[in-house]
Amino acid sequence: MHFQYLKVANVNVRYIATESKGDPVLLIHGLGGSIESWINNVEAISSNKLQVIALDLPGFGLSDKPEIAYTIKYYSKFISKFIRRLRIDSRSLSIIGSSLGGHIAAEFALNYPTALSKLVLISPAGALPVSFKGTPALHNYVNIVKAKTVQQVRRALLGIDKTVKSVEYNYAKMLFQRLALPGAKEAFMSALRGSAQAPRLNDRLHKIKAKTLLIWGKDDQIIPVSFLHPFIKMKNCRVILIENCGHTVQMNSSTLFNKIVIDFLEE
Repeated sequence: MHFQYLKVANVNVRYIATESKGDPVLLIHGLGGSIESWINNVEAISSNKLQVIALDLPGFGLSDKPEIAYTIKYYSKFISKFIRRLRIDSRSLSIIGSSLGGHIAAEFALNYPTALSKLVLISPAGALPVSFKGTPALHNYVNIVKAKTVQQVRRALLGIDKTVKSVEYNYAKMLFQRLALPGAKEAFMSALRGSAQAPRLNDRLHKIKAKTLLIWGKDDQIIPVSFLHPFIKMKNCRVILIENCGHTVQMNSSTLFNKIVIDFLEE
């Protein structure tokens, strides 16, 4: 992947944009993620009809990590600025968001209803009850910020999906090194709080105008599939559950995920 950097609202952001000149597809990663979270998807989704764009959100990956409150409102506005800065044609734009990225993408779709045509949400945060305090798997993953070794990071990643039996050492090493960057751990925890404290999506999802696809792993231990019910009430939302799959559908069931997404985007 050819990485580039762009200054957006005084934040230096790392991103990629495939060479295809087709309809744009923006990928928004989840908590602790980066462009590399989509390594199994970028090439497959990119085609003559689709141009894939992915970024490291501020606070994550190799983008800047300013000392700010990483709220969902902040990220929603930032995505709008990023899109305008790249001069992306919003009339044909699709956005795919995973977990925290799904929360951001849904909030963006609510705040900027004419700025996208299709929305894909993967096990999204944001529609959980206020009483939700996190699952054991989520708490274990959050402890990744306390990891002292690459092996501890690997164990934390394995805890995300019980269907995953191994995590590549190089991926765990990369994440360990990224979390060691100045401001990374603080940004991680701030983004977690920002999502938890944001206004719930539950009673606002019906206002999303973009045609929506919801994809959820049936074995998700981070955000259990039982929390999909608010999305079922959306008239323009297609729901697909993936068997034998946990939270990171796009990574661990990538072949099926890519096919489902491409078919939806090219309809």
